[in-house]
Amino acid sequence: MPKYPAIKATLKDRLLGGLYPDGQPLPSEPQLAQEFGVSRMTARRAIDELEREGYLYRVQGAGTFPTGRRFPQGGFAVSPFADWSTQPNKRTQVLRAEQLPATPEIAAVLKLAPGDPFVFVHRLRAENDVPVVIEKRYVDARVLPDLLTHDLGKVSIHDLLASRGTVPLTRVEQYLEAVNLLAEEAALLQVPLGTAALLIRRTVFSGERRISYVNYWVRSDRFQFQASLRI
Repeated sequence: MPKYPAIKATLKDRLLGGLYPDGQPLPSEPQLAQEFGVSRMTARRAIDELEREGYLYRVQGAGTFPTGRRFPQGGFAVSPFADWSTQPNKRTQVLRAEQLPATPEIAAVLKLAPGDPFVFVHRLRAENDVPVVIEKRYVDARVLPDLLTHDLGKVSIHDLLASRGTVPLTRVEQYLEAVNLLAEEAALLQVPLGTAALLIRRTVFSGERRISYVNYWVRSDRFQFQASLRI
């Protein structure tokens, strides 16, 4: 996997979690490059994309700062695509699924030790043969050791974790935001570079332990999310 998207995801997770306080500069590019074991150019690319998406701003001579936390509003389904395989006009293609040792950036996202095993699953969901959702999921391999033995084109990973995992699932944190698609995601969804889309960032917990982290890129011209709230 390219390193800068994982670095970007880690930094975004830290920003949304309040690890980098408002008004305080982030670590410098050389410091981030050293932390993640990458070149300054790779660290800069992650920072540039977070700045473009509105999470950061630069002050010449002072550093790079958070723009402030984005607070979640309302709510939506805990597992928004769980029933995908039950509908005849929808299908899921598994692009990649394998167990890997956690790099420092993945370890930071899942709160693992570097080298601990995790499972990476990359799936593409289509409706009426039109690609509409990209999924990139990172799962603590110790929670569901036989995950890769299942037909991941037909099952809900969330349901597998809930029914067969070694620990109970206790809560889910989700963030929904608007993004412009980069080259990889635009190509998979067969839309022009920079097309507006929805990004769902989702973390599943058992107590304070992180079990799974997933990003969904969703074509905004094909989906809407609705919440009903008491006032």
